[in-house]
Amino acid sequence: MFCGPEGIGRKTMAECFAGALLCSSGGVVPCGQCQGCVLLKSGTNPDVIHIRKQEGKASVGVEEVRLVQEEISTAPQFGKYKVLIFENAEKMTVQAQNALLKTLEEPPPYIVMILISSNNSQILDTVKSRSVKVDFKRYTNSEIMEAYKRKSSESTDSRLLCEYADGIIGRALSMAGSDEYGKICDRIVDGLKELSGGSGRALCNFQNLFAEYSEKKELFFFTLYSILRDISVAAAYGRKTALQNAQTEDKIYAISDCVGYHKALKCLEQVNKAWRMAGQNVNYKLMADALSIRIQEVFYG
Repeated sequence: MFCGPEGIGRKTMAECFAGALLCSSGGVVPCGQCQGCVLLKSGTNPDVIHIRKQEGKASVGVEEVRLVQEEISTAPQFGKYKVLIFENAEKMTVQAQNALLKTLEEPPPYIVMILISSNNSQILDTVKSRSVKVDFKRYTNSEIMEAYKRKSSESTDSRLLCEYADGIIGRALSMAGSDEYGKICDRIVDGLKELSGGSGRALCNFQNLFAEYSEKKELFFFTLYSILRDISVAAAYGRKTALQNAQTEDKIYAISDCVGYHKALKCLEQVNKAWRMAGQNVNYKLMADALSIRIQEVFYG
């Protein structure tokens, strides 16, 4: 059982582990040349099976587990092992986890199962007790920057990148070669400027912006928090921040003049509170709509 937050590298490690098991060279590191390695790289190796929730479903049900049990009954085609990778194992229903128990207790000798989980509290104790737990630790800031530089030659604000990554290397790598952060920055700043005018249309637009980035809420909330923090700094010290591009800095400086330090801090508190709620399986849209209203009330009040 590979445990850790999303983006920490659990799935990548599971695939590397599968590659080592299926490689015909027998080495610790896959050779990359044998049939098993070539098929794995192309994603067509029949001895590696990914179990994930179906599109449109919120969980992995008994049906998916029963299909897995059918696969288990057949021997591997190219090597000694058949590897089953359960993505988001915490999404398995109680019934699905119970259906998996017998296989966990008495798997065929050629079966290796890897359960990837970001929330072990959702995994039954009976499943956890039959698994070997491997915890994935967060990376240091220096490791985050080293990995980022290997993937991207673009310069970036290391403090901002490490704050967003929060030890999760996948977050940092998602920023490599992407101008998405800059686009979100501009849109949030423009949205906050409109909110300060107090119009209902501005509120609706800001709520729609939250909805648009619901699949990337970590990046959106981080950017919103960073901008509000910059507004508070600009209001307190009467200077621009060094975290935004020049055009965005000018907008932030203008907002700070009309919003002020204390209002910006109140908004930061509201964002923190909303983010904590987002991690407690509350309705995202209701939470985001309420947060938008609170920010406008603080700005316009």
